Amino acid sequence: NQVPCSLSEPKVFEVVQDQVRRVEKLFQPKTYFFSHDEIRVANWSQQDAKANLTAGQLLAQNVKRCVEIVRQVNPQARLCIWSDMFDPHHNAVDNFYLVNGNLAGSWEGLPKDMTVVNWNSGKPKDSLPFFAGRGHSQVLAGYYDSDPKKIIGWLEAGKGQKVDGAMYTTWQSNFNDLEKFAEAAWGKK
Repeated sequence: NQVPCSLSEPKVFEVVQDQVRRVEKLFQPKTYFFSHDEIRVANWSQQDAKANLTAGQLLAQNVKRCVEIVRQVNPQARLCIWSDMFDPHHNAVDNFYLVNGNLAGSWEGLPKDMTVVNWNSGKPKDSLPFFAGRGHSQVLAGYYDSDPKKIIGWLEAGKGQKVDGAMYTTWQSNFNDLEKFAEAAWGKK
């Protein structure tokens, strides 16, 4: 149920601006979680072609612009973003699905104070230090409807890597394992 859009089309940012204003008015959130993940199609629009940038540079600019929009409305808001499109050990690579060009460098659009919600549990020894080295705090997005105890190894790999916590992440709205996940991550209380 996703629709791709240009990374640089000005109308896209008008829509984002309108949505951020509405969210701020209704909820006054302390945190904004950007949804720049699993971008399967990018860098094909006329506007993107005019920019004469790589897909990674376009994505970096897009995120910077979205950050500016949120900061204009709520300068104190905390910012979070999914990791994959900014992780050279995950999806920020060349030849990713139907992305026209290389996504390398996309991470240059992330401000240092943005929390990275990291879901690259397959390569924690590469991914976690990459973001920690760039100054980002991280939250581990674990579970994904599998063994709740998998978070133990991932938290272990995250020691010393600016990991602030773990998040129970389900695609199937399955909260039956939430307590088991919490016990695995933080111990039984």
